[in-house]
Amino acid sequence: MTNKKKAKSGSDSPTANIAANLRAARVAAELTLEELATRSKISKTYLWELENDEEGQKKPSADILLKLAKELGTTIADLLGLPAVQVDKKKVEISPSLAEFRELMKSLGTPLSQEDLQALALTRFRGGQPHTKEGWFDLYGTLKRTTGRE
Repeated sequence: MTNKKKAKSGSDSPTANIAANLRAARVAAELTLEELATRSKISKTYLWELENDEEGQKKPSADILLKLAKELGTTIADLLGLPAVQVDKKKVEISPSLAEFRELMKSLGTPLSQEDLQALALTRFRGGQPHTKEGWFDLYGTLKRTTGRE
């Protein structure tokens, strides 16, 4: 009796939703178990076990989840049924120092895209933002290098 209760309490874990979410994503992608297994380089048996793990006993690694998410065109958060961050498409306030940085980039012949400007305006590090155009320049360069968007 206690084993059943433990199994049910396991269903409250983040991995409990994987079975239904994985199956739904695979069906939406119009892939068979075998096709997804081949593409993601995961055994068909293990994939079947994940899709049929109603009590959330299987704990796939992040590597497995990433492979599956990539092949299904989704995210690990979606597979786990976790909330994802979404950015509102509303106007974002530009600080005076960011406005100076925007003008600097324009004068250098590399104006910021609206997307980059908005991303910078929303960036916070420990709750704060750069206070000078030089600080923004450093942050922007770092973000471009680390995201491979140079």
